Amino acid sequence: MKVISVIGYSGSGKTHIIEFLIKKLKTELNLEVSVVKNIHEHRIDEEGKDSFKFSEAGAVFSVIKNKFNQNAIYLNKKISLDPLINWLNKSPYKVDLIIVEGFRDVSYPTILCVKELQDIDVQLNKNVKLISGLITLNKHRKEREDQIPIFSIQQNFERFTKIFNIH
Repeated sequence: MKVISVIGYSGSGKTHIIEFLIKKLKTELNLEVSVVKNIHEHRIDEEGKDSFKFSEAGAVFSVIKNKFNQNAIYLNKKISLDPLINWLNKSPYKVDLIIVEGFRDVSYPTILCVKELQDIDVQLNKNVKLISGLITLNKHRKEREDQIPIFSIQQNFERFTKIFNIH
């Protein structure tokens, strides 16, 4: 199982790239993709809902399911990313690749999404293998001095798969 990190400021194109990757990896490579998103601004569950009440009452897991085959698992414990990835890897459901979004301090191969060239250096870390996002709309497809490529994943999916060693 592979893990790819996606980081970038709000509005840089992260969600668009993740949606594209999920669809493309599923349809072209038949990979099962999971996403773990780090939400900084708000709660996941809504106060007043039963699942919220169950978690507040002390349930370790609060699992909800509806008639549309939508499921959510609320885990009411402090947990770091690596044990969560390990849990997904051991899940009864096949997971080939996990995309983690918004975790800046992880050591997984990373896509940095940016709008403008000046947004790169302040967010760059040693794990960034590719720069993409809205910047590619401005025709900034080139190599940087540090050899990190800048290109549109949508327009060059095959190059993306080579960089991240995805088959």
